[in-house]
Amino acid sequence: MLDANYTALSFFSEGGFRYFLPAFMIADLRDGLRTADPVFHLTQGFASFETTLEVDGRPWPRRHGGDVPLNPRRYGAIVWRDYARFRLSVFSREEAAAIVSYLRSRASKEEDDENRRTIETALREFWLERCERAPAAADLDAHVAPEQAFTDAWLQRNRLK
Repeated sequence: MLDANYTALSFFSEGGFRYFLPAFMIADLRDGLRTADPVFHLTQGFASFETTLEVDGRPWPRRHGGDVPLNPRRYGAIVWRDYARFRLSVFSREEAAAIVSYLRSRASKEEDDENRRTIETALREFWLERCERAPAAADLDAHVAPEQAFTDAWLQRNRLK
């Protein structure tokens, strides 16, 4: 089912991506995926690379990832690295540690040097720091209770509950 819906990872909200990613990672570790590529979604945007496309006999160099602007007309100065950091910041410290283990496992099996470099770049530029500095799950849980108490008190005061 996951492989048949491999494009879903591109279209989930950040919360949906966080919820469904573990299933894709487990399926990948069990060699159950042929089309879906969770690694791409965890590493896209950090490494910079260039390709050349030919149009009417003329080569057009194209830069991708890293510090390349996402779409200046719509997003202004945001670059691919900024977008990747935003999208992947939903993961807690513990979740980031699991993702680092997954990415290291995949890097150790990767035969293509470019793919391995992309994984190592994402680890260095985002995931390793996320393991150390992201809020822990307990910190997030501790934040929820007082926020809910405040919301309940406000609703009660305004007789909305």
